[in-house]
Amino acid sequence: MKLSSTHAERLIQAATSRRRHLLLALSVFLGILATQALAQEATLVGTVSDSSGAVIPNATITITNMATGQVRNLATNDAGQYVATALPIGTYDVKVQAAGFGLADTTGVVLNVGDRRRVDFGLKVGTTQTSITVEAASIAVKTDSGEVSSVITGEQITQLETNGRSLYSIVNLTPGASSLQGDFQVPTPMGGDQNVAFNGQRVAHNLYMIDGAEAADRGGSGAIVMPSIDAIAEFRQLTSNYSAEYGLSSSATVTSALKSGTRTLHASGWWFGRNDAFNARNFFTPRFNANGSENKMPKLRFNTYGFNVGGPVKFKSGSDPKTFFFYNMEWRDLIQGGALRTNVPFPSTYAGNMNEALNFGGVLNTGQTNLHVPNFSTLSSAQQAKFTAARLSSGQPFPNNTIAASLLDVNAQALLKAGIFPAPTSGRTFIGGADSPTNVKEELVRIDHTFNEKFSVFGHFIAEQILQTDIPTRWSGGANLPTVYDTFGNPSYSAVVHATNIISPTLLNEVAFNYGGNRINILPAGKYKLTDTGFSQHKLFGSTTDVTPIINLNAGGKTGSRYDANWWPWSNVADSYQIRDDLSWTRGTHQWKFGGGWLNFRKLQPLQTTTQGNFGFNGNFTGYDFADFLLGLSSGYSEAALKDDRNWNSVSWFGYVQDNWRATRRLTLNLGLRWDGIPHTAEINGQMSNFYPDLYNLANAPLFANANGTQICSGAGIPNSSCTAASPALATGPNPALNGLLQYANGLGVPGKTPGVTNGLVDNHWNNWGPRLGFAYDLTGHGTTVLRGGLGIMFERIQGNDMYQAGGNNLFGGSASLSNVSLSDPHIGVDQTNANISTATLPVTVNNLQELDAKHYKNPTSYQYSLGVQHQLGRQTVLSTSYVGNQNRYLSFRQELNLPNASLLPSFITNSTAASQYNRVVPFLGYKSINLNQNGANSNYNSLQVELRSKIRDLSLQGAYTWSRALDPTTGTGGDGFDLNNTSNPYLGWKNDWGPSIFDRTHVAFVNFIYNVPFFRSSSNALLKNTVGGWELSGIVTMESGAPLNLGVSGNNVCQTVQNCAVRPNQIGSISYPKTAATLSSGNNTIQWFDPSAFAINLIPGSTTAIFGNMRKNALRGPGRDNWNMALFKNIAFTERLHTELRFEAYNIWNHTQFRGDVNGGGVNSAIGGTDVGKITSAYDARTLQLGAKVIF
Repeated sequence: MKLSSTHAERLIQAATSRRRHLLLALSVFLGILATQALAQEATLVGTVSDSSGAVIPNATITITNMATGQVRNLATNDAGQYVATALPIGTYDVKVQAAGFGLADTTGVVLNVGDRRRVDFGLKVGTTQTSITVEAASIAVKTDSGEVSSVITGEQITQLETNGRSLYSIVNLTPGASSLQGDFQVPTPMGGDQNVAFNGQRVAHNLYMIDGAEAADRGGSGAIVMPSIDAIAEFRQLTSNYSAEYGLSSSATVTSALKSGTRTLHASGWWFGRNDAFNARNFFTPRFNANGSENKMPKLRFNTYGFNVGGPVKFKSGSDPKTFFFYNMEWRDLIQGGALRTNVPFPSTYAGNMNEALNFGGVLNTGQTNLHVPNFSTLSSAQQAKFTAARLSSGQPFPNNTIAASLLDVNAQALLKAGIFPAPTSGRTFIGGADSPTNVKEELVRIDHTFNEKFSVFGHFIAEQILQTDIPTRWSGGANLPTVYDTFGNPSYSAVVHATNIISPTLLNEVAFNYGGNRINILPAGKYKLTDTGFSQHKLFGSTTDVTPIINLNAGGKTGSRYDANWWPWSNVADSYQIRDDLSWTRGTHQWKFGGGWLNFRKLQPLQTTTQGNFGFNGNFTGYDFADFLLGLSSGYSEAALKDDRNWNSVSWFGYVQDNWRATRRLTLNLGLRWDGIPHTAEINGQMSNFYPDLYNLANAPLFANANGTQICSGAGIPNSSCTAASPALATGPNPALNGLLQYANGLGVPGKTPGVTNGLVDNHWNNWGPRLGFAYDLTGHGTTVLRGGLGIMFERIQGNDMYQAGGNNLFGGSASLSNVSLSDPHIGVDQTNANISTATLPVTVNNLQELDAKHYKNPTSYQYSLGVQHQLGRQTVLSTSYVGNQNRYLSFRQELNLPNASLLPSFITNSTAASQYNRVVPFLGYKSINLNQNGANSNYNSLQVELRSKIRDLSLQGAYTWSRALDPTTGTGGDGFDLNNTSNPYLGWKNDWGPSIFDRTHVAFVNFIYNVPFFRSSSNALLKNTVGGWELSGIVTMESGAPLNLGVSGNNVCQTVQNCAVRPNQIGSISYPKTAATLSSGNNTIQWFDPSAFAINLIPGSTTAIFGNMRKNALRGPGRDNWNMALFKNIAFTERLHTELRFEAYNIWNHTQFRGDVNGGGVNSAIGGTDVGKITSAYDARTLQLGAKVIF
């Protein structure tokens, strides 16, 4: 499928421009490398003293990386202290020598990503021939930092059972994390389930980093790349009051480090597989339904296979290697079975005989008793003549329920002949599988090189090729037929160059260039082309497309089918560039760090518009929507004028200073200050408009062309209207593709044309100073019990989705919405309203707008604090107990601005004439909805967090418990940076929605463990060693209380008239949870979770329509969870260096039914007034098995 030439040219120009920017940035960067470098991964600090406690200056420190042999030499300062920054993660040997003292050696010092670890030495008088060697504990108390963080080690990453082999399935293994993820993780960065909140913060406020580079898709609400599990060395979750060097995010920073090569050549290969044949059935998909029909197991075929190799590169025989490489390649092939279930027309009715449909029943609109000829008063004279020629009278039943062939629409017959509707498989329902394949190919390489003891560099490059098939079409909002679908291509890239320059023993500089980017290429597939369907297209606008219009039999009638190719073809380009510099300077007891950087995120993205057009059929003409379709009588038609590109640009700057001050032998202070310059995303060409209430002039209110105020007069002579002149405040957009389309522009501001309106549309705020204060106080003086705490202020970048969604506002987007048109030619009105319309006489459509609140758009701000104690329980066990909390201000949310007076709402509901005139009583006439994006909401979080980490002999154990309360005013995950839903009652504002966050789980506990069974593991008998010995057991146990449930109402409600709101019921009794056995309306078994008799719909007097009730947001709770994932491994050694690992993994190993109930995954029917209210309708996955094998060299 080819894109339009204009669109293709813009994509090529954008890609060329980005390559030039990339080459320029690399040239500048390579010039800098001659004197500077970056990539701090871990820091080692310590004090050297004698047996009396006096410090020893000028002691020689030798730090050796045991994996690569690389050595760092330095000396203690006058305070007897040493600081080694920018050390790669790994295991180290640290030696100390001083004149008159014996040699001291500490081995096995483990440095994790982001660590700041202390290793002190007490030297004894002696000679260099006298030495004392001590093995360091791999798990130690943090005596030098007050940050709240946790590390997931490489052993945990590879030896725990990661569901879907995704990093995101174990990212929540830390105190303060609350997950709304599903069980199985789709193995792609975009579409992978990242719904994990840390310390009550929004999902979009998390930041993922790889080797120090941001890996987030700002606006795509996901990661740029998702490295293979076998390529990740480890990762750290920084969750509260962390160092000033981290920022541009107000929630957790998850920083991952890729594996590196070592002095020894290593390689491995693997395969992991799943098949639905080995899975247990979900509670809600029993083999046989209550009605006797059989449920097939949803297809699941998942194969992951790949290899990696890493080691040294020697350029000179016999020399120590200075270059190390690591290469990883992985393929992920997934087929997930879905199910399509929709009512479709009977094939026997295609020729006009509707008897089979009518005899089956349930096809006529409510209140209709027969299939009737359209009322002639709703038809044009030309349409009337067609029925008269067929000897039919207005409103009479069709003889023998048959529509004459002469009345059948040509386009309708062409679409039916092409087969856009599948035949029903049961009654009038089509039930079919929708297997959606996903294929990922990933290549990853990392190079580490040491030029000399002062200068080193490393870098990585990741390339992922992702191709998915979506059945039905992605993001369509209602497509439900298998005859049209799409392919989703998502090539993604990440590149890093980091270098380190040791200028002097006390001065170290780091510099980095980071790149991340992806593409989205979506093409329609199946029967979508005009040549495929034979559809004869007559468009209102000049935008050409070879895509068949949307045919919507789900527009209020009884059928429910929607043929929809969405806005495809469509593609975008996203690129992120970052340059940063960090300088570390040690002076006395102070370790200073200064840094700054620049980040530029760009996205070229077309508008998401359906230029092919959208026909709706609701049965208003004949009583049956499919009969309307056969006659070509569409109740509504809409068409976008263009699919124009938007070129988004987001630039951020930052600078910081951090002082880690060893104030006393027991007290370390972490003192930092950070500034973030984060202006709002802008459209670099100014191709946008925004609504500004102070620019709206009521004197320029529109002249409406029709009674209900959906159209505005574009001039005199519009057919069947009272228009005598053009309405004031009309204007045309600057894009020639709009063909001079008039649009209402009262109150709109345009960058570069309206004084004071910038390309970012809102006022930027630059006073973003964030102090970071932390401390660690050694209570015992022996490093075994430490009091730790801190506070900090963090600022959040606004993602950019607010701008993306406003890209189609008036003057820069454009569409027409018409009622009662012909399927064969929407220019020809079915009735007199739009009779023989043309672009010249097209009335101006009253559109919805997205508004950014220009004067109240401060950057979201988080005030974070913690206080806790960390204690060493034995040599290899650490217990941490902390209070962690935060207060957040200026959070983004949405609210309807264009609200009619609340006193008018009852009349809208009880008076159909008043309801049809909604657009005539809003305060900003000429617009329907104005969805106001604001930064002004608050939230808070308070918690007790406990973590236990232990490594005793063959058992590695991590456990965590969180007791928390998170409150906010939103009802969505914040995955797009905003509330996914709007305030429930826009007349009361966000404070009426104050309540538990959707991530608020009162109790969350987990334990993960890895146990190497010791029996016969080292047996000299090869048979015993490889059969009875070599077993390994691991597991992840999760126990958590339920997530909040938000109640709604079923049936008619005021928010079907008022825009952007939601209705909740009244609470009339005590909330209770019977948790008793019940039956769904389908006849299948379930549980009655909550008692619906405690709630009632708040009806407008004299109507059956609901208005806002007194229920608060998220007042109920869903089911909790008790889940066990476990794995059994068998290691078979062939030689000392070659062994195989056979893996058997079971998710939900006990096959315990775990009912679901949360806003993200649903699970409990919470619509009061509907069917099955309060009953559970879904569950997490039943037991799922995965087999795997690894060969490790």
